[in-house]
Amino acid sequence: MRIAITGIGIISALGSGKEVNRARLLTGESGITMPHILATEHREWPVGEVTLSTEELTALADGGQMPEGLSRTILLGHLAANEALTDAGLTAEEVQGLKMVNGTTVGGMDRTEQVFGRWYRDGFDPTRDMPVYLQHPAHATTRYISDLCGMKNDPLTLSTACSSSMNAIIHGVQMLQMGNAERVLTGGTEALTLFHLNGFASLGILSENVCRPFAPDRDGINLGEGAAYLLLETESSALKRGAHVYGYIAGFANRCDAYHLTASSPDGDGAYLAMKHALRMAGLQPDHIEYINAHGTGTPNNDASESHAIERLFGSPFVSPRWPEPRSTKSLTGHTTSASGAIEAVFSLMLMRERGYKYVMTNAFGFGGNDSSLILSAVPTELPMAREHLQVRLEPIVRVDEDVDTTAYLSPMVSRRLSPQMKRLYVAARRALEQAGLEKPDAVIVSTVWGRMQPTVALLKTLVLNGESEFSPSLFMQSTHNAPASTLAILLGCHGYNATFATHHHSYEQAKTNAMMPLFTDDAKNVLYCTYDEETTDWPQLLDNEDNQLSNITTAQILSCN
Repeated sequence: MRIAITGIGIISALGSGKEVNRARLLTGESGITMPHILATEHREWPVGEVTLSTEELTALADGGQMPEGLSRTILLGHLAANEALTDAGLTAEEVQGLKMVNGTTVGGMDRTEQVFGRWYRDGFDPTRDMPVYLQHPAHATTRYISDLCGMKNDPLTLSTACSSSMNAIIHGVQMLQMGNAERVLTGGTEALTLFHLNGFASLGILSENVCRPFAPDRDGINLGEGAAYLLLETESSALKRGAHVYGYIAGFANRCDAYHLTASSPDGDGAYLAMKHALRMAGLQPDHIEYINAHGTGTPNNDASESHAIERLFGSPFVSPRWPEPRSTKSLTGHTTSASGAIEAVFSLMLMRERGYKYVMTNAFGFGGNDSSLILSAVPTELPMAREHLQVRLEPIVRVDEDVDTTAYLSPMVSRRLSPQMKRLYVAARRALEQAGLEKPDAVIVSTVWGRMQPTVALLKTLVLNGESEFSPSLFMQSTHNAPASTLAILLGCHGYNATFATHHHSYEQAKTNAMMPLFTDDAKNVLYCTYDEETTDWPQLLDNEDNQLSNITTAQILSCN
């Protein structure tokens, strides 16, 4: 099977649209400045902002017909997605039939943090506050973009922190391999927020200078914002409609570092495995790769870990004359977190065409060691089809609702560090593995509706009560949607495929179907599939609408090949 890229759309600190981004990318002109749009008290940290205000984005989108009050994340995503669809030359009917896979993490947080203080002090007013409430979860961002662009199918949301949009691309490719679609819109979006900025600041990794990835004197990251989307379709579909082809998907892989929730391992195990398996899928040797668009955040830890992983796979530059030097475009756009994988995939396509490369690799690594690698090709490249007639065995579901003691499985020191919800999830996972006769899974997939609400609400309260100070690094680490999946991988020693779906109320069954994909694509022999959601105080509990219910849900199940 050959999968072509036939449409791209992008907005970043370099500008709005593929032409201005391409021009500034090729000249190396950075879009990093001091913050002008984000209303932060911090003036010491440069950022990669899209220079248009939210009101200007609203006016620009859809010829000024966009509803008012939408989150910046939605607006950025809509602009980039709409450009990709227009660029691909799809008819309105073809757009309606599209499936969308989106990557994002904070969703409508930019709107939430503007009104949460009012909710907290004065109470929630459904008439006034419902539009913001409904935009908060990650899946709402995806749904809004999909609906505004005219797509009619249920979209999917992947939320794996800074690798979200690359994992969305990977999942889109898997859908085509499975024969579930002939075209998929994939990518991601994320806006700068006070939540983001102060969260990363609490980790001590923001730089007061324009970031310098891989430089000996690098001292941290600059946060950015933006969105990018790629229209993927089978080559037969592209040829049938005479579509322009930017390039082809040659290989991909997602692997887990299984080391720490924010730090990368010294040996770069997750990055090494992701790049290695992407090359294996593509049937390529390391010296086929002519350019690596590295994750390259500019932190001492990340860049050292990624460099070591590259050296393990490609050899030292003093050994291999064709050793591709890793480059990072984050010095131009800042680290756009969930959107970075898609933005940098678009940049890699542009550089591949401009410089005559045949094969390029681009990396995206997220919190929890969720590491992904994608290989793009300038020439038609065969990808394996999904396995046919595969029978999947579903073990009984293990549900854990009560508070549990994990000391039967973990040391007291490790157990004390886990939240009650994480303890329930870990015990459910261990019981499911024991039931299936497994010590550890080949892959971990988790689904959630709202994500980690308890640490998220605690941090929002910090903003209300203390302003932009005293953010807890522990709470920030735990607030990402994929923290439970990554924690499971760390505790279980699982370096395989790792994904978190953050869709709407029926995401559990939807994600279970998608949890089978590693089995059908021969990426795993068994999958640990878990679900979680949690109630929390100081957050509206709207129980009259099943799509927005919060409940303490913790389940685990093993899926395996018979």
